[in-house]
Amino acid sequence: MVALICSPVVLYYLYSMLTKEHFFTRYIVDDVEGFSITIALIGYAYTVISSGYIFHNLLTKQGRINELTLPATNLERFLWHVVVIVLGVNVVYIAGVLCADLLHFIFRLMMPKADIMSITYVNLAGCYRNFPEFGDYTFGVSLFFVLMVFCYVRSFCLVNAWKYKYNIPLTFLFYFIFQNVFSLLVLFIGMLFFSTEWLMSFAEWLRDTSPTTVLVFANIFAALLYCGIWFLTYRLYTRAQLTTKRNP
Repeated sequence: MVALICSPVVLYYLYSMLTKEHFFTRYIVDDVEGFSITIALIGYAYTVISSGYIFHNLLTKQGRINELTLPATNLERFLWHVVVIVLGVNVVYIAGVLCADLLHFIFRLMMPKADIMSITYVNLAGCYRNFPEFGDYTFGVSLFFVLMVFCYVRSFCLVNAWKYKYNIPLTFLFYFIFQNVFSLLVLFIGMLFFSTEWLMSFAEWLRDTSPTTVLVFANIFAALLYCGIWFLTYRLYTRAQLTTKRNP
């Protein structure tokens, strides 16, 4: 993964050196936005896939035997998986970004009078710059967005605890159905059971309600959802068996 994160930087400068067109003559101003976006996309894919493989050793029957016969409690085994995925993945990603930044720095030193920017700094700054401004409510909206992203990523852990094989495609399929079929179903039910007057009154109540109150309840809901995902993941993990219809 570290090599994959460094690959955009290495391939870009190797191509520039081999073509001998731009490496020493142009691009004196350092622009690392392309590197930052590519590395961020790699990090997103890395986080999602690793979350979907949190219980990878339960994929086979022998792996489940080895897991269930370990001299440790369910909580201890579960926490080990969580530490590897939540902390280990972040450590590897940060190491990859630092290595890519170091390689970028070395290549830029070979260019006379060239500016040098930090990929790490731009990558971190982009996390804050991408949040839209909402005045006094920027923090609450940003917190809600971050919590929902956490819920999305950790939902792959939940599905992996339920289904050991093909769980990542199943998770994407679930989100596809949820975003398309479920939204149409909610709209259809709303048209049947809720009148236009009720929707208008709800919209007026929502407009008169303080945005701070709405954000507080929204963030509480997101935090409870995040905790609920981990709780259900733990419950499914503790109920792992050697063979079931769902996991033969």
